[in-house]
Amino acid sequence: MQNRRAVVVGAGVAGLASAIVLSKLGWRVALLERRERLKGEDLGMVLWASGVRALRALGVDAQLDASGTPVDRFEIRNEDRLSSSFAAAMLGADDGTPSVMVHTAMLYEALVSRLGDNVQVHPATQVDRIDMVDLAAGDASRRWDAELVVAADGIDSPTRPLIAPGSPTVDAGVVCFRGLVPAHRAPERTTDAVEIYGPDRRRFGYGDLGHAGACWWATVPGGMRPESPQIQYELINRWFADWPDPVGKFIAATRPSELTQQSVRYVWPIPPVLHQPVGQGGLVLLGDAAHGVAPILAQGASLALEDAVTLGWALRRTPESVPAALASYDRARLARIKRVARLSRRVHTIASGGRGMTKSLLRAVPDSWVQNQAASLSDWQPPR
Repeated sequence: MQNRRAVVVGAGVAGLASAIVLSKLGWRVALLERRERLKGEDLGMVLWASGVRALRALGVDAQLDASGTPVDRFEIRNEDRLSSSFAAAMLGADDGTPSVMVHTAMLYEALVSRLGDNVQVHPATQVDRIDMVDLAAGDASRRWDAELVVAADGIDSPTRPLIAPGSPTVDAGVVCFRGLVPAHRAPERTTDAVEIYGPDRRRFGYGDLGHAGACWWATVPGGMRPESPQIQYELINRWFADWPDPVGKFIAATRPSELTQQSVRYVWPIPPVLHQPVGQGGLVLLGDAAHGVAPILAQGASLALEDAVTLGWALRRTPESVPAALASYDRARLARIKRVARLSRRVHTIASGGRGMTKSLLRAVPDSWVQNQAASLSDWQPPR
């Protein structure tokens, strides 16, 4: 595969990871990114054990290079009681791989640092053309020919309709506010990661980031708020005013300028195929462009890393034929992606129930079911 040319569209987690994989295989990679700088968000995120295994396969150790903090215990609560609590050891990680909370920007920097000499980064490049006859990707003035185009261009991917026109982005009807609190302002935490379910489709969660502080997220019904950060901050205080500690303490420790908001969307149905052969090459979807699952289970980054590692495995397994390798990639990924997507959508539907419904379901669901579902999310291993 020496001197083969690939184009990766998008420099998020999926794009960076796939560029690392391709560079290691000897491909020359053009990494096209619409932003002017390669920079991660100043937020926190969960990497399940599966995502940590993928990072290790890429040569990036989650705890050392991305400052990951192992999650020893997860808790699920409603406003007035603990509904479920389980140790990370119950997640089926027989190899001892932890799930971790990571600072998003640090993970991003770790991935950028692993880009090989074969990767040329082209920032401020808005890809608006994919040539499906003579395979190439380009913007208004430039064109990059390739034997492989990796579309890692996010949940609103303009590339996905070329492969899966029947897999649109669906609005989940909620918006998520997120914040990162520096260590010197972070309130005391009694556990590593918590998700609290309340009335009217509201949820609040927080996680420990070790020396980087702590992160939190709050989900409320509706769309993106147009108000100023100060007004948004006041609204969040009002929405969660009567919630138990430490919810109020996390909000109080956050400055309005540190808030971000994001509409919650997902791809449904999942594409029936993830690639399209083009001559002796092909186009393949990775990350949220392929499967943007409902984010309630925090699977997006882990699945993206799994995608990249599996793509590398498929190309090594069938080096003489890109179309055959992409077909192997599809077979290896689709069953898991569909399973995670169905579970994520089901949990989102439960969490979006009417007043009292979510609380009743949390009381009725046994811990063993929650633990089994969590274990199924962590059980992926890099293919060999």
